[in-house]
Amino acid sequence: MTQTVCEILSSDLGEILSKRKDVLTMACQQRAKFEGWLKFEFAVEIRRQTGFSEIIIENSYTQGGRSDISFRYMNEKYQVEMKTANTSWRVNGVETLTRPITMNIDGIIDDIGVLKSKCPPDHGLAVFTLFPIPQQLLRYYPDKLDSHLHRIEREAELEEASLKRAMNLIPITEDYGVGVFVIHIV
Repeated sequence: MTQTVCEILSSDLGEILSKRKDVLTMACQQRAKFEGWLKFEFAVEIRRQTGFSEIIIENSYTQGGRSDISFRYMNEKYQVEMKTANTSWRVNGVETLTRPITMNIDGIIDDIGVLKSKCPPDHGLAVFTLFPIPQQLLRYYPDKLDSHLHRIEREAELEEASLKRAMNLIPITEDYGVGVFVIHIV
């Protein structure tokens, strides 16, 4: 079976995060965003993959502005917008801090809008993480995560339930993980 570009990149992100649980544990414990670090790790991992070329950090869109990463895959150009969105759900081993998940969700929706408006004729990929996601929440209160995912889908005009299907949950401890999402937008 041939993997899609989204499946390849989701797997790559999962590998990066799994290998660097030390970094992710610190980020999750403090609910600290890690987009800058992840962008470079991700670009290096993309470069290692067969069929990927011309990896550029902060490449220009033809309509102005810059994407986080761009690359070529199978002779097609892709632009990537990335976000690392922290949550405020209570979880063992993580500081109880209020983080504006609503604002983080707004940022993901805005990135998808940027891809839709500035990306064509290139392909656009929205790449984001939600962290920490408590295992207890997934087990007993999945609607709390679903409500945020449905909001993104509704406001960004994505297919219903597409984010839940695309989520790759990377366990960081037995109590929580990081949700990884790679979505083809245009």
